[in-house]
Amino acid sequence: MRIAIDAMGGDNAPREIVLGAVDAARHDPSTHIVLVGDEAKIRSFLPTPVPENISLHPASQLVEMDESPSSALRNKKDSAVAVATRLHKEGA
Repeated sequence: MRIAIDAMGGDNAPREIVLGAVDAARHDPSTHIVLVGDEAKIRSFLPTPVPENISLHPASQLVEMDESPSSALRNKKDSAVAVATRLHKEGA
């Protein structure tokens, strides 16, 4: 299974999102986790070495708390949620 996660969304992101993804990756090595978002910020919370079943995909735009998801998908093509959706659509 392959899961793309918006690492920039949620409370205490990206720290809590990345730590949760690392825990999940270690718990189930057969699942591949793609963390989408600001690569430098995501990397700052990844352990060394990074689990082999975690990869990063950059996204440069942030969706603000007061933005609607549909508006963000239309207007912020390089937001983590838009990039993750595109990756899913492409089967990547």
